[in-house]
Amino acid sequence: MKKIFNFANRGQSIIEVVIALAIVAIVIVGLVKVTTISMNNGSFARDQQTATKYAQEGLENARKLKEEDINVFWKKSGVETEIIGKFVRQITYTIIEANQTMKVEVLVTWQDSKGTHQSSLETSLTKWK
Repeated sequence: MKKIFNFANRGQSIIEVVIALAIVAIVIVGLVKVTTISMNNGSFARDQQTATKYAQEGLENARKLKEEDINVFWKKSGVETEIIGKFVRQITYTIIEANQTMKVEVLVTWQDSKGTHQSSLETSLTKWK
């Protein structure tokens, strides 16, 4: 008996392999994309948390100065800038309400691959002890 080869089936197998490889490649690219987005979001969340911590620290420093030396505190005005790694903290002191209240605003900014971001907090401190 002679063996008869069916070459049509052979070509179909190659097409199936190519399609399977394309599907696997699409799935791998999708997984890499999801992983990259997840890592970027995690990095942004960590930076946001750190910036908020630095803003809270700035307000606490202002409160501490008021409690330790109220005369020095009430002479403050304008903006103080401090660089902490990739973060820039600006503390703005503004006297309001007939010299009885000090508004303290803290703005922390940083840059990453997505642009410039910020975290800000503010409080008002009075002369009342």
